[in-house]
Amino acid sequence: MKIYRYWAKAAADQQPTDKFVECYGCSGESLEAALANARERANQIAARMKQGQPPGQYTYAERPVREEIVDEFAHADEQAAVITRNSYGSLILNTPRVLFADIDFKPPALSLSSLLGALFGKKKPSQEEQIIHRIEQVVAAQPALGLRVYRTNNGFRCLAKSRTYDPLSEESNLLLKELDADPMYKQLCRVQECYRARISPKPWRCGVDKPPARFPFLDPGVEQQYRAWQSEYERQAQSFSTCALIADFGSAQVHPEAEAVMKLHDHFTCQGDGPLA
Repeated sequence: MKIYRYWAKAAADQQPTDKFVECYGCSGESLEAALANARERANQIAARMKQGQPPGQYTYAERPVREEIVDEFAHADEQAAVITRNSYGSLILNTPRVLFADIDFKPPALSLSSLLGALFGKKKPSQEEQIIHRIEQVVAAQPALGLRVYRTNNGFRCLAKSRTYDPLSEESNLLLKELDADPMYKQLCRVQECYRARISPKPWRCGVDKPPARFPFLDPGVEQQYRAWQSEYERQAQSFSTCALIADFGSAQVHPEAEAVMKLHDHFTCQGDGPLA
């Protein structure tokens, strides 16, 4: 998994004439190594800009995500999960081998066929029915596959419980495609070399504003403001749930590592019966 404990910001040693270049770097070893990585990246960007080239900055789904590590979990002496806190403050479960796929509802499309169907009483299957049907088709085509399915605020979530997957493999990419997972999420899985699942509510769905700062914190005062926001968010989030368990589909077999991650996921997401957020 490309999840880094240390992050630092540095500026380029020689700046372009009309821009100021600085960027974040990361490391799993030390803050000093993260600073060196940041300086190297900033120098590369500045050099390209001096030559009249575009800076070559990455999009969200093409670079390691900058998140605070909250907790880590092992299974059979191997890293099985890392919980991080994302840019808007929610907790994220990152797993190197246990596949997650969120299937979001799509905005309703107004078409002639839908208008005629409504006019003449021909009922089109709901998005919920279409997604569940797709899941049933996927597991029917792969008898050894078992999926645990959850309802989310804006769709469904699948957890592959019968086996593990390499997020860089073609079979992983194919299963995510068959389940109709978001294309950007599929790309992010490859970049991060892991799967991701949000396990705490989105702040604005709990009536809480977005956080006042983002990790890493520039000074103790900024972090203090953030922790105060975090306390309020966690208090408000207690009245909400992230997922609701629907059912298990396909094979009843459960892989030991998937079972450990599934218990961890369900502990965070399925507590209580509050509104899904």
